[in-house]
Amino acid sequence: MACPHRVRRWLFWHRCFLLAGLLFMLFQLHAQALRVAISADDYPPFYYQQGDTLHGFSVEVLQAVATELGLSLQWQRLPWSRVVQHVVSGKADVITVFYKTDARAEQFYYSSERYLRDPIVLLCARPCQTAFDGNLASLAQQPVAVVRDFSYGPLLDRLEFSRAAVVDSDPMLFKQLIKQRLQLGIASLISVRHAPELKQAGDKVQILYPVLDYVDIYFAFSRQSAITPELVSRFDQVLQRYKKTEAYTVLLGRYQLIDL
Repeated sequence: MACPHRVRRWLFWHRCFLLAGLLFMLFQLHAQALRVAISADDYPPFYYQQGDTLHGFSVEVLQAVATELGLSLQWQRLPWSRVVQHVVSGKADVITVFYKTDARAEQFYYSSERYLRDPIVLLCARPCQTAFDGNLASLAQQPVAVVRDFSYGPLLDRLEFSRAAVVDSDPMLFKQLIKQRLQLGIASLISVRHAPELKQAGDKVQILYPVLDYVDIYFAFSRQSAITPELVSRFDQVLQRYKKTEAYTVLLGRYQLIDL
């Protein structure tokens, strides 16, 4: 039969170890850094480099939420073709600008709360010979350029149109339209409004209305890293609260995103 003193001593140290383990886990949570994978090419207004500082709407939203959760951010700038794979494999924890699809939902934990809504539009090189009335079926026979590995939302991803070209980035798409090497292309209205290539080109590219579709933008988290569904749930709660603040409204105005 065990000595009562030894049992009490064992229980004391056992509780101490449990408490130490709990404190260690709490310390890890507060010290945890989210590894954020973004494209090496600037993607205004979502993220862009000015000097040594990273700016952008997505950057500031993510920073606000991470700060309340006690998390720091580590940025990884990679070619877009590697960004998604880095998060899929667990080499990074989160992608900042990601449309949700059924296939992607099997690979990532998505925040359930969107942080922005993105209009998707049809672009036409001037002089534009295309009349568009909003009928997506009319695009079935039109050669339309898209960006490689981009999703334009479930509706447009299912659309069967003749792809004139597949380019590697939005800037490349815009340049090809400006030079009239492409006639039509699909892009985010937000990225169109903030693209330096289009601002410098004047009126060489026309936006055709109505909008093709509206797509929600989410943060997407790796299923292969230390990210857990519980952490994503807490992230959602903080994001929901943040979107109701004046700071979020001010941020929308600063990046010209209020009238979308």
